[in-house]
Amino acid sequence: MTENGSVSNSASESMIRLENLTKTFPAQDEPAVEELSMEIPEGEIVVLVGPSGCGKTTTMKMVNRIIEPTSGRIFLEGEDVTKANPDKLRRRIGYVIQQIGLFPHKTIADNIATVPKMLGWDKKRISERVDELLETIGIDVSYRERFPKELSGGQRQRIGVARAMAADPPVLLMDEPFGAIDPITRDRLQNEFLRLQQEIKKTIIFVTHDIDEAIKMGDRIAILRQKSVIAQYDTPERILTDPADDFVEDFVGSGASIKRLSLSQVRDIETTDWPVTNLSDGPDAARAKLRDTGRDHVLLLDKRRHPKRWVSRDDLEAGKDLEKAGWPAVAVVEDSSSLYYTLDTMITSYKGAAIVVDDDGAYLGVVDFDTVLEAINTMRPPEGERLQDAEEEVTP
Repeated sequence: MTENGSVSNSASESMIRLENLTKTFPAQDEPAVEELSMEIPEGEIVVLVGPSGCGKTTTMKMVNRIIEPTSGRIFLEGEDVTKANPDKLRRRIGYVIQQIGLFPHKTIADNIATVPKMLGWDKKRISERVDELLETIGIDVSYRERFPKELSGGQRQRIGVARAMAADPPVLLMDEPFGAIDPITRDRLQNEFLRLQQEIKKTIIFVTHDIDEAIKMGDRIAILRQKSVIAQYDTPERILTDPADDFVEDFVGSGASIKRLSLSQVRDIETTDWPVTNLSDGPDAARAKLRDTGRDHVLLLDKRRHPKRWVSRDDLEAGKDLEKAGWPAVAVVEDSSSLYYTLDTMITSYKGAAIVVDDDGAYLGVVDFDTVLEAINTMRPPEGERLQDAEEEVTP
């Protein structure tokens, strides 16, 4: 680690390098960004986060020179682009903003095709790219000729991401892209984008004011003081377990162990053994499952192995209709969900447990509180680890 708490990028090739980047706006005595130097590794999401007015959005906008730096240099794929043609530079960098900024008078297809048309792509190539991107972001190609006003906020946000990726730029800039969306849709879009990033492996600078979003989305996080001075530039795990100073610790806030649950997915842990049976197998099969496990509830699945109902031992003994007995199986998470989201789901469930399903909604297992507590204990660094790390950093 460096003096500002940053991690070395020696293991990854840098896609973007900022060198002593400074911005002082007219009529301002103090710079908005002062002497910022950092490297953005290729294929990673780097999140800029900090208090309001710290300069994180200004920093990001200098990368594609929507805001021109006062001094310093910007390198993209090793090339100094500080004085390059800004329009050509922006065509190499996708840009997604909170307000999305789709053209209301253009169809979805035309919105996505904006940059490819500027680059002179032929119609066939553009049309194929539009269809490819619609499939990638999970929107049916029948939406091609619709207009933005005909889409939901979440759908418009996805189109904004597709437009930014249309010319396959190596870099994406994302300025609070999920900030204006309701919490449920935001969580789903975050998950979808992280899944997409596993495929596209873009280099992404992501700006947010929300440390929880930064922890969830970032491969690395730069926590910024005023003037975009780096307080710590590190992995989410390191920031949570070893904050560089009191400023970082205060910004992260309490509950670091709970926040670390955002870094693990359900698929990373072993699910709890739980009795399950098919609705069509009838009550005798359900009773047999309970006898074998000693649990007080059995989970009923339909023919597609989709979770349907929790049914208790008492309900079975009373001979109730399985289609109506017990409670609906509503606390359901995908195996790609974070443990943080899973814990939140469990709290609202009837059984204090979340049912894990695959992408098709088929049953995979159950996560209960004991499972999550075990995960938290596994994440907790051994006593003295932080002191040992600190000693290693200063050992010649």
